[in-house]
Amino acid sequence: MTGVAAKYAMPDRLTNPTGSTRRAGFEVEFAGLELRATVRVLQQVFGASATLHSEAEATMEVPGLGKFKVEVDSELAKQLAKSRAEARSGRGKTDDPLAQWLVNLTTELVPVEVVCPPIPIDRLTVLDAMVKALREAGAEGTAESVVYAFGVHINPELPSLDAATIGQYLRAYVVAQDWLIRRHRVDPTRRFTPYIDVYPGSYCQRAVDYDASLNLDTLVADYLAYNATRNRGLDMLPLFMELNPERVRESVSDSRINARPTFHYRLPNCEIERGDWSLAETWNLWCVVERLASNSALLDSVVAEYRQYATQLINFTRAPWHRTLDRILNDLVSA
Repeated sequence: MTGVAAKYAMPDRLTNPTGSTRRAGFEVEFAGLELRATVRVLQQVFGASATLHSEAEATMEVPGLGKFKVEVDSELAKQLAKSRAEARSGRGKTDDPLAQWLVNLTTELVPVEVVCPPIPIDRLTVLDAMVKALREAGAEGTAESVVYAFGVHINPELPSLDAATIGQYLRAYVVAQDWLIRRHRVDPTRRFTPYIDVYPGSYCQRAVDYDASLNLDTLVADYLAYNATRNRGLDMLPLFMELNPERVRESVSDSRINARPTFHYRLPNCEIERGDWSLAETWNLWCVVERLASNSALLDSVVAEYRQYATQLINFTRAPWHRTLDRILNDLVSA
């Protein structure tokens, strides 16, 4: 898929468990702009004031939307900048040339990241002006260097938190996983890193068999048995930390896992340098998973093709259900 998507597709299920419009948060990674320059761009776009906590972290409260975070996506850089800021408290803690130099050195390899607040899915177009302004200011995405493994992460709220619903989404993602990698044109550098690994084949075979009798304990136990890591294209650990924190902590020791009632979808590249790119491209591909998960008959037919294909020792032809996924995408963006 090339070019700016005409619109943000809407999933079939529009409300969250409380009956409110579902929300989605986006995390956008890029190079080419320092943190302070990024903050200035966001201030111009949203007309809001920002708080600079250190040379590596800032926040901005945007009325009607919520809190945006801008940070250098490096724990080392953030810790260093925070320590310097605390040590310099009372004497220009966020005007520290040494910390600025060290953080800027770090950002030669790691991105600056804008973490957007959860935004109602029928208002996602409010982010388009931000993307355009960052591009015009010099933001560089994945394709600008062989060392840029930058991505866009999407954190969509679920329509329901019961095990059967989550199981349907996992079935849908498993059968769409390879198709999504192709349609996102996932950058080879990002594929080489472990951050967006695919689900293991043994887990995929387990997950596609989920049905309405699935319970939460089985769902979480299965996932942790095969995926006790944040490094998956669809990272379920934040959701499972929300639903069963004790079980997750038994299997994964990682302070970066934040509990929230959302998926954490990490596959898309950041292509912010392209003048014809918007976040709608990444969102609309995710909505193919949404469509499958909400249509049991369609999902069952795709899973049947997936199972049949998996029994063949050698597959020279394109997976037949990928044509179905292409049609779903076309329907979503043309509706």
